[in-house]
Amino acid sequence: MSQLRSRRIVVAVAGGTVVLACASPLAASSASAGNAVSALISIATPVIPDPAPVAVIVDGATGQAYVANTFADTVSVIDTMTRELTQVIVAGPTGIGRGPSGLASDPAHHKVYVANYNSDSVSVIDTSTNAVVTVIPASASGIGGGPSGIVLDQELDKAYVTNLKDGTVSVIDTTRDKVTQVLPHDSKGGIGRAASGIAIDTDLHRAYVANLQDNSVSVIDTRDDGVISVIPQAAMGIGKAPRQIAVDSSLHRAFVTNSESGSVSVIDTTLNTVISVISTGVGPNPDSISFDPVGGQVWVDSESQIAAIDTRSLEITGTIRNGGESYFGTGIQSIAADTAHRRAYVTGSRSATVAVLDLDVTAPLARRSGDDRYATAAGVSASEFAPGVATVYIASGENFPDALSGSAVAGSRGVPVLLATKNSIPTATGAELARLKAKQIVVLGGTAAVSESVEQALRSYGPVTRIGGDDRFAVSAAISRENFSVNQPVVYIASGENFPDALSGGAAAANIGSPVLLVNRGAIPKPVADELTRLQPGRIVVLGGENAVAPAVETALQAISPTTRIAGADRFEVSAAISRTTFTAGADVVYLASGTGFADALAGGPAATVNGAPMLLVRPDAVPPAIAAEVKRLDPTRIVVLGGTQAVSAQLSTQIRELLY
Repeated sequence: MSQLRSRRIVVAVAGGTVVLACASPLAASSASAGNAVSALISIATPVIPDPAPVAVIVDGATGQAYVANTFADTVSVIDTMTRELTQVIVAGPTGIGRGPSGLASDPAHHKVYVANYNSDSVSVIDTSTNAVVTVIPASASGIGGGPSGIVLDQELDKAYVTNLKDGTVSVIDTTRDKVTQVLPHDSKGGIGRAASGIAIDTDLHRAYVANLQDNSVSVIDTRDDGVISVIPQAAMGIGKAPRQIAVDSSLHRAFVTNSESGSVSVIDTTLNTVISVISTGVGPNPDSISFDPVGGQVWVDSESQIAAIDTRSLEITGTIRNGGESYFGTGIQSIAADTAHRRAYVTGSRSATVAVLDLDVTAPLARRSGDDRYATAAGVSASEFAPGVATVYIASGENFPDALSGSAVAGSRGVPVLLATKNSIPTATGAELARLKAKQIVVLGGTAAVSESVEQALRSYGPVTRIGGDDRFAVSAAISRENFSVNQPVVYIASGENFPDALSGGAAAANIGSPVLLVNRGAIPKPVADELTRLQPGRIVVLGGENAVAPAVETALQAISPTTRIAGADRFEVSAAISRTTFTAGADVVYLASGTGFADALAGGPAATVNGAPMLLVRPDAVPPAIAAEVKRLDPTRIVVLGGTQAVSAQLSTQIRELLY
């Protein structure tokens, strides 16, 4: 066993005789923006300061995460909504065994399975009560020596347990929790030495077993439980010390971390051959791996970083460095995706922590959403902006005009926009204000939009000023006057009677540091005319067609400065045209939002700007042809969808994802 590193397996073999470096207990901490880590949860207790959390699994049916603590012989339970520890399931003859090291969730039967390495047993937890209801013991026809990994083929009601010490795999009938078969050790044609990680292509019903000491992967047909292939080490094959596996069943690809080779092998699960070996950017000694089906990525840990691999393109789309505000623990041995909440749970065995990370910071297709428009705006802010920002803008979430000009200013200054109702600060907005600790809060619009009582309540979060006016046009002019000097190269003009053109135009204006001013369809309001005279722009760009801003207004603007128009047959064509005239191809990221509502694009505008990205509008259930063509021209590596599935449907995700390839 000399080639095994001080990771999960060595911890389990040595039990309590190994003393790992133990960090001081850490309380849950808030996220920092631009930072993937939203919480760091301590698993340590005064009685057991070094529990060594080595595995984690998320049970989506109950909203709980289960953490196997191999030194403590316990399983901790975390509420995935509050991200707080709620329970510890303890050891005992009818409880958790010694050295718990592997976990699998069976939502259909309301169970979690725990592989107990040092007890050679599997404990079965009822997730409705979190009580251990069954312990499957060791035997010649049961659990083998050193159960390490465990995975389920839920459609076939089977669980597969890798027994590391004897190189076997036990098959459990999950309806009866009985072992029905033990697949024997046979390095040439069966299970190899030191069977470790295991994962299943659920569509093909094939299980993939990493054989740590044979440098191979065994393939099991889960329909008849026969080994159908052994994929060996080769130049374009499995590397040294394959440890863990994740599978994208939709693309039929298995990803294997080769710890000593510093690489990830990619297996075509239809052919059972290696089609790629990824090494650049993976990091040294990759170990843990987890598949995010919504984001279309696998996360690979190499202690100093987590690298995200796009499962389709096989390119690394992002890297999270371990340290500073992005510290996610030490002794990383397990990653579990919580796709419903777009989070990942990462165990740090040496730091005695579980970190909660944002899956969308690296996903090729990400969604920023919340329970409502206020929570979505707060979530967008949390993902992009660090505490201590210079300014936070507060706009009405109930109507659009005041924020249209404000979103462009916020983007150009690199600060967020949060939403409030007329008479209250929503909970999500308040929590984000408390996290941001802004030096200044600016309310956009008059008291008819955001009341004096809300302004007063905002003072508990920091100094507050208001930019108001008699109407939306006066507010637009006042926002410009507060933020832009004379001799502006460009000024954008949009309708103040509807929102779509200004939403896309706001990101374009912010990208070059220009104001957006609002007009009536048939006239230039006096406050806006006065502001244009003050600005003395080099040129004026009208956003939208003649139904939005009439030809007479364009003619009047020509008298002030040279004027052009960006138009289209509808709001979607205008959105695409604005992007086309502002952003070059080869974009890193593109933001998409509903063109039938204003709130998500409004709050997302500053986030798009700080990423140098356009804001494009889509229908709730379709990507208009002009938008699809523009995304293809931009050729981004990532797409961020703003808003929940009511705004942009879940069914649309597949169509959007195809635009990346």
